Parts: sequence; structure tokens; C-alpha cells
Amino acid sequence: MLRTQTEKPTISDRWLRIVGIPMITVLLIAFSDFNPIRLSPEMLAIKVIKSVFFVVCYWESNRMLFVYMRTRYPELEDTSKRITLHLLIFIIYVLIAGLIFTYININLPQNTPESFWREYRDVLEKSLLFLGLVTVIYECMYYFGLYEKSQYESERLKKEALVSQIELLKNQISPHFLFNSLNTLISMVPEDPQLAVLFIQKLSNVYRHVLSYNGRDVIDLQTEKNFLDDFIFLHQMRFGDNLIIKFDLPAKLDHFRLIPFTLQMLVENAIKHNIISNRKPLSINISIHGNTITVSNNLQRKTSGVESTHTGMKNIVTRYKLLTGSPVEIITTATDFSVTLPLIISKEEL
Repeated sequence: MLRTQTEKPTISDRWLRIVGIPMITVLLIAFSDFNPIRLSPEMLAIKVIKSVFFVVCYWESNRMLFVYMRTRYPELEDTSKRITLHLLIFIIYVLIAGLIFTYININLPQNTPESFWREYRDVLEKSLLFLGLVTVIYECMYYFGLYEKSQYESERLKKEALVSQIELLKNQISPHFLFNSLNTLISMVPEDPQLAVLFIQKLSNVYRHVLSYNGRDVIDLQTEKNFLDDFIFLHQMRFGDNLIIKFDLPAKLDHFRLIPFTLQMLVENAIKHNIISNRKPLSINISIHGNTITVSNNLQRKTSGVESTHTGMKNIVTRYKLLTGSPVEIITTATDFSVTLPLIISKEEL
């Protein structure tokens, strides 16, 4: 399962604490084994202050531990591990803190040293009950928050994938693309029929790949490279030696994963927005460095005739952020343009 980048945890529980601490304090007093009517106002005040102190200490310490465990184990699948460790640590804390609370209790007026272990057992029972209640409240809040976030990100990812598919289909099945491809094909048929047949096969492969993989979240790099080779072939038949494509890739690619069509979109953008001629050939380099892949080209922008909404690039950045939590690096200089994408490593290869 792909993980999203972990953010610094925050808990919006202001009103929960404002309402919860007094409520539990009242319940604690209500179920205590003393009769408030028989106590003097001073003793009743001491009992109330003691109960408030008890609840605040346990609530806030439990909350701090929860924030820490959430930082260490933030994912939804870590819930059982997070809860188990949380309970183990807090039980140890309760055993130690219970001794302190018991010592305080038996030194209050109307308590005797002989009641120490009975008081200690009573403190532990209340502590564990309180611990369970507060832990359940916070875990439910966090669980449903994670679930809601995962649903929201899933919907966003689906939306971005749909936009990507629409953008891809617009590029590939647009009249402009077909017009250029058919013009190139027409010029090939009388000059080199065999090359024309190969051109038709490559064009068919491109459309078949679009129809087969436009619903995928990720694809292995080898499959994407095969598709890109067919796509580049179609353009090189049109531009000839004026379009230079260089690959610097390892021999084995199928253990790398990336979002489908991203390399194609970047190559298509380079061809679309830059001058390609005998005097100004376009050179596109595709290389892997560590766990990233970079598509770069020399910059020679067209001054007219090309409009861009940057939808494709924005879509790539957003989809990588949602799916992997890793950024897409875009660098523009006076002479070059490059985009670096994070690669997803297959677990079978780790």
C-alpha cells in the first residue's frame, strides 16, 4: 500500500476537552463511595479539587501519549499496533501515578494510612476505566478522521485520473494529431510501403495502450517505455533527425512503477512547445537517478501558435502528491527545461 506523506499531527479537540473533563469529573464524584451530604463544605471542595486534578492529569497525559503514538504510527493500518502500545505504556504510567495519587489521598483529612492498598486498588480501577474511555474517544476521532481523509483523497485521485485521461485522449485522438499522423503516412506509402505498414502498427500500438491503461493508478516502467518508444517513433517519422531522444536507463525496468502516460505527456509537451527544425533540433533526455526519473530538453520556445493551460503538468504534480506524497521537481533555466518524477519501487524487489 502506498503511503501518503505524514504531516505534523494536530488534534482539534478544544470543545471535547472543555466538555469532557468537567463531565467525567462529575461522573467520578457521583460514583465515588462517599456521601457529599455528610461532608463539610471544606471537605467537599477538597474532594472536587482532587477529582478535577485526577481527571486533568490523566486526560492531558493520555492526550500527549496519543499525539506521540499518532506521530510514530500515523496510518490506518497501524491502528491495532498504535492502540496496543498506547495501552501498554499508559498502564505502566497508571501503576506508577496511582501510587502518587494514593499517597495524596491517604494524607487528606478523614483518611487513614491503613486504607493505602484499598485506596490504591480504587485509584487503579478508576484510572483504567477512565483510560479506556478517553482512548476510545480519541481513537474514534482519529479513525474516522483518517477514513474521511482517505475517502476525500481517493475521490480527488479519481478526479485527477479522469482529467489525465481526458487530456491524454485530447492529445492522442485530436484531429491535429490524426492529421499529422495521416499526412506522414500518406507520404510514406509510395516511397516505402514496408515502413508505412510499420508506422500503422506503431499508431495502433499507441491507441491500444491508451485504451488498455488509462484507468490504472500505476504502471511498470518497462511497459511505459515500450509505449513511449512507439509514440516517439511516430514523431520521428515526422521530424526525422531534428528530434533527438536519448535514454539513460538501466537494463531492468519492470521493478519501477510510475503513473501511466506521464513520460508521454512530458515528451509531448516538449514537442508541442518547442521549435524543431534543421537549425534548431530538439533534444530530449530521459534518465534515472536513484529513485527518480528525469525528462529534460533544450529550451527553444515557440513564440506563436501554441496556447497552453498547463493542465497536463498540474495534473501530473497533483496525482503524484496524492498517490505517493512525493513532490515533482520542475526546473526551468534560460536554456533547459526538466521535470523529475519520483519512482515507486516494487516491494518484490526490496
